[in-house]
Amino acid sequence: MSIAGTLTSPVTGPMSRLARQTVRTSWAAYLGAFVALASGVVLIATTVNLIASVDATLAHLGPAATQEQREQLDGLTSMFGIMSGVSMFMALFVVGSTFGFVIATRRRELGLLRLVGATGRQVRRLVLGESLAVALAASVAGCLVATPLVPPILALVRHVGVTDQHLIAPSPSLAWAIAAPTGLVVALLGAWRSSRRAAKVSPSAALREASIERGRPSLPQWIVGTICLAGVVAAALLAQRSDPLFMLVASMLLPEVVVIGIMCFGSLLIPRLAALLGRPFVHRDVAARIARDELRAAVRTTTSVAAPVLAISAIAGSMILSLSFTADWTSAQDRARLDAPLVVQTDPAHAQEAVTTIAADPDVRLADPRRITAIALADGDEEVDAVDVATATVARGLEAVDGSLDDLHGATVAVTETWVSDSGQDLGDHLPARIDGSPVDLRIVAVVHDAPGLYGELLVPTDLVAGQLAGTSPSELFVVLEPGADPAAVRARLAEQLAGAGSQVRTADEWIDAVTAETRRANSLGLTILLGPAGFYAAIAVVNATLIGATQRRRQHRTLALLGATGDQLRRTAIWQAVLITGAGLALGGLTTLLLGILTRRAISADLAGTGVEPAMTIPWLPLAAIGVTCGVLALAAALAGARPNRSSARA
Repeated sequence: MSIAGTLTSPVTGPMSRLARQTVRTSWAAYLGAFVALASGVVLIATTVNLIASVDATLAHLGPAATQEQREQLDGLTSMFGIMSGVSMFMALFVVGSTFGFVIATRRRELGLLRLVGATGRQVRRLVLGESLAVALAASVAGCLVATPLVPPILALVRHVGVTDQHLIAPSPSLAWAIAAPTGLVVALLGAWRSSRRAAKVSPSAALREASIERGRPSLPQWIVGTICLAGVVAAALLAQRSDPLFMLVASMLLPEVVVIGIMCFGSLLIPRLAALLGRPFVHRDVAARIARDELRAAVRTTTSVAAPVLAISAIAGSMILSLSFTADWTSAQDRARLDAPLVVQTDPAHAQEAVTTIAADPDVRLADPRRITAIALADGDEEVDAVDVATATVARGLEAVDGSLDDLHGATVAVTETWVSDSGQDLGDHLPARIDGSPVDLRIVAVVHDAPGLYGELLVPTDLVAGQLAGTSPSELFVVLEPGADPAAVRARLAEQLAGAGSQVRTADEWIDAVTAETRRANSLGLTILLGPAGFYAAIAVVNATLIGATQRRRQHRTLALLGATGDQLRRTAIWQAVLITGAGLALGGLTTLLLGILTRRAISADLAGTGVEPAMTIPWLPLAAIGVTCGVLALAAALAGARPNRSSARA
């Protein structure tokens, strides 16, 4: 019976049986794809479960949930939402490229099918049937693994300090319903693209491509890549006129666009970049020359192995650097506005004692207390700063950009520039609110500069919320001194007098440094949650892709062994390949990080122009270096593991 007579449908009949048989006989080729998809399904299901756990917890608490609990759970929803976006991209990116890569590496086998009479359409059906069989098994395995992981992951979220709530594990049905179909579709799309390309070539061309692969992007790749990179260029042109918060959001979204654009041209860029990195060593070590030549010849293998390194280094690096620059920005905003030379952080139990002591000091002109309360708005309860305009103007540099602070009395509110940008409301608009149980229509009378450490986004007059402030204590006192008073002497005197009251007396710079350090700690915790699952999956993907690449090169390495290459030379070749591919991925990821860091920095500098304050530039070298070192160590370990059979072959 001819091949044409056996191939019918990719799902049922003889085609299904043949696909299952070829998967069983070619399981080694699909093992990497299975691992990538199963891990990706676990990642997607985990992120869905985390988001669903917030809803389950809210439902469990019911009407008894406090405002603090609701705000905390709302924050978790936002954080888990961003995390799910990053994780979803990593999973889809790696799964799609891995399945396409695995199919592309089987072209010699597919070419033989063409030689014995199979048509291009039949080859495509066979490949899709094989991919469907592997994808079904991997999706089920991923869901089965993800389900029992939910309780320990929720416990870990609480243990690391993200929340003090006991999150309730949701029903696994939602995670299964999202993760499994998503994995199936992405796997089949990756396989379909490669199978379609393989089915178009003649048998002899397919055999030739098994050794020398085409490095030219397809027309769809040219189109998608050009659009992505054009979008990045447009963002670069707009950076100087963009709000830094916009660039912070862009730093979470643009890396994915850059990665997609680079990978569309990856067959042109990555092998050449890897060869360029190896150029200084090819005349010193024959293994480096062999590795370089193999990377330039096997462009799909080189590009696919570099893909997870590029993705995680670009995404994680950009987020880490942008958040660090954002902390520098908020610190500079506080420095630009704070006029009080001393800041006293009070202990709630002794706050009134601190207020009395400070007011009695002859060198103190005034002490501006920061008081925070909550009022009910249309979107829920919101924290507001209750300010005395007279003291806040002197101590905290409170100044209207638009409108007038003289009008901040009665049923009025002042808002920051960021709040106006986010809400779409502006000067003169009204905010319906409830204060002390009574409805109040707040009119926006002023827009003020941002200073996150000094005051929040909404400011109301103290007389409006006097009832709510009764019995509350200020969190900070911003102390303004009399002309000619020595800040160091006043600080020492107040510190001595307040020693038993649990208050801390700091200079303005010390206080801002402490606030910035706390912001960075919170950012680090947030990054752990945002990037933790995606980073863990990227580690699996780096090892998996390196092992797949090593598997595909065994034929060439056996030939080299027959020609006299020693086991040590083959092992060094594998190491050089891992180093050059990882280096190329890290270089492109580093350039992406640098680009987005520059764009964020330009937006920050433009925002602070005219304030007289130059923002610091804090580059978190340790986390950035850790990304590169981790990727390198994982790739080297996988390369050495994949080189073991080569050594035995060489000795034989």
